[in-house]
Amino acid sequence: MSKLTREFEGDEEFLEILGITREQSGKYECKAANEVATADVKQVRVTVNYPPTITESKGNESATGRQVSLKCAASAVPTPDFEWYRDDTRINNANGLEIRSTGSQSYLTVANVTEEHYGNYTCVATNKLGITNASIILYSKYDKPQGTQ
Repeated sequence: MSKLTREFEGDEEFLEILGITREQSGKYECKAANEVATADVKQVRVTVNYPPTITESKGNESATGRQVSLKCAASAVPTPDFEWYRDDTRINNANGLEIRSTGSQSYLTVANVTEEHYGNYTCVATNKLGITNASIILYSKYDKPQGTQ
């Protein structure tokens, strides 16, 4: 991490950061010194808020009768809220489906996969600054979609 040092003259000074980016979040330190006494140092934490970006959307394969999880992760400040959808229907914790979200990650777990569970799911991440989504596929162990490994 780089150290930003600026010297100012006078009673009051301000550090202005134009076009701040999320990478500039962190602790900033102000140090006041003169020849009379030891320096006085104060720290301030700067938090840069930004809308969600999906950082991982992991589909999965499963045979019927097994338990399987789909994973979705997003980077955002404040921490995002997650929702899961199948087609246009929001998924809730019911009928053998469980959503578990902690921090920047969310998992949709199917307790007992049936043929009806295979297909496309949508993970939606939101915070007060924006919304984003990712498509995640649950597919049969015996019928991998093209382009998957």
